[in-house]
Amino acid sequence: MKRMKIKIFKHSNFGNETKSLNSRKAELTTQQIVLLIILIASFIVILFLLFRLNLGEITDNELCHNSVVMRGNAALSKDLIPLNCKTSYICITEDGTCEEMTKPDIKEVKSEEEVYQVLADEMADCWWMFGEGKVNYVSRDLTNENHCSICSQIGFDNSLYDEDFGDKIFETENIDKKKLYDYMEDNKISGKEINYYEYLYGVKNVPELTSQYSYGKINLEEQSYLVMGIKSKGTLEWVIAGGAILGVVATTIAIVSNPIGWTVGSAMVIGATTAGGGGGHVVGTILEGDSGDFYLRPTIIGANSEEFKGLNCSKVETLA
Repeated sequence: MKRMKIKIFKHSNFGNETKSLNSRKAELTTQQIVLLIILIASFIVILFLLFRLNLGEITDNELCHNSVVMRGNAALSKDLIPLNCKTSYICITEDGTCEEMTKPDIKEVKSEEEVYQVLADEMADCWWMFGEGKVNYVSRDLTNENHCSICSQIGFDNSLYDEDFGDKIFETENIDKKKLYDYMEDNKISGKEINYYEYLYGVKNVPELTSQYSYGKINLEEQSYLVMGIKSKGTLEWVIAGGAILGVVATTIAIVSNPIGWTVGSAMVIGATTAGGGGGHVVGTILEGDSGDFYLRPTIIGANSEEFKGLNCSKVETLA
C-alpha cells in the first residue's frame, strides 16, 4: 500500500496578508460611510424643502428663499446648488396704467403712505428671500467679493406726479427717502410685532444722520433697483483684514467724493452730489448679520446709476 503524503501549508503569512487587506477595506469603507452620511443628510434636507414647496402654489419669493436656505445648508460646495431668484418688475401707479414698463406687476395706490407701504413691503420681502442675514449663501472667493441681488426693478407711473392727472400724489418728481424711512419706523410689518426698520436693520429708530447727510431722493422719472447683498469670505481674507483700518479712513474721505464700494467695518455707503463738494447722502447700510457675514441691507438706488456702479458688485445673484 502506498503511503499518502500530506503537505501542510503554513498560513502565517497568508493570514497577515488577509488581515492587511481587510484593514485596507475597512479604511475605505469608513471613508465611504462618511461620504454617504453627508450625501444622505443633504438629500434629506432637499427632500424636506421640496415637500414643503407645494409646487402648484409656490411663489417666486418662496422659490428664491428655499433655494437660498438649501444652498446655505449645503454640506459640499455651495456652487452645486443654484439660486433660483428672479428680479421682479413692479410699477407703482395711481390710475392703474403704466407706460414705463412692459407687463409689470401693477401696484395701484391712492396716497403717499400707500407708496411707502409698497416700497417697504418690497424691501422686507427682499430681506426675507435672502435669509434675513442668517444664511451665508455664497461660496468662498479668492478675495472678498461683493455679491449683489436685484430683488426688484421699480417703475413709477407719471400719474403719481404729473399735474395733467389732476389729484397727483407728489408735488415733484422726487421722493425724499427720509419720508420712506420715517414710514418704516412708524409702522409694523404685517404679521409681526416689530416695525420695518427694526426688521431690516436691527434697530427701532432711524439714525440721526440727517443733520450732516441726507438720505437722498428717489427720482420718479427713472426706474430704480431694490438691491441687497453679501460680502464673501475670501481665502485671502487676512490680507483684506490688514487693510480694513485704511478702508474705514478711506470711507471718511470718500463721503464728499464719489460713491464707493463696500468696506468691512463701515456702517454706511456714502455718496455725494458733486466730487469734492458737500451734501453727501446715505446710499445703503452694511451691517453684520446673525451668520457673522456682512450684508448690504435692502436699499433703493437708481437703476444703472453711478451709485449702483459704486457698490462694486462683482456678481449679481438674481436672474433678470
